[in-house]
Order: sequence, then structure tokens, then C-alpha cells
Amino acid sequence: MPSLSGKLLQNAVSSGAFPEAERLLGIYRDEMQANWEAAVSPGQRAAIAAEVGELLEWARIATLAARSHTQRKLIHLSSRKAYAADSR
Repeated sequence: MPSLSGKLLQNAVSSGAFPEAERLLGIYRDEMQANWEAAVSPGQRAAIAAEVGELLEWARIATLAARSHTQRKLIHLSSRKAYAADSR
């Protein structure tokens, strides 16, 4: 089960609040590092590594998708502007 900071990070990325996501990433990293150091078995560490890996991979994909969507919108706007009548 993802930690509270992991859920907050996921919500920030989902909503496109990337500065907030960057801030939360530091908090999440600190929390996961503390959990790693407190782990008493290889199984606990494997679970932590899996959670972190899954969340970071999801965040990477979600961020790339958001960037791609924004790029498409900008290209579309540029194309429309190129065909607009000169208003001078």
C-alpha cells in the first residue's frame, strides 16, 4: 500500500501540479529512505524497492504523456495561427 506522501505525489502528478510533485518527491524520498533503513528483512526492502519503482515509473509515464499532450496543443495552436488572416 502506497504511503501518504506517495499518494500525495501521485495526486500532484495526476493533476499536472509538477512543482508540487517535485516538492513531494523529496518528502517521499526521505520517507522511503527512512523505511529502507528501518527494514529488518530483505523482503521488506524488496517491497519498498517495488513500491518506489512502480510509483516512479508511473510518474515518468504520466509526466511524458502530459508533456506530449501539451506539445500537441502548442503545435495545433501554431498551425492555426499560421493560417489566420494577418490583422495588421
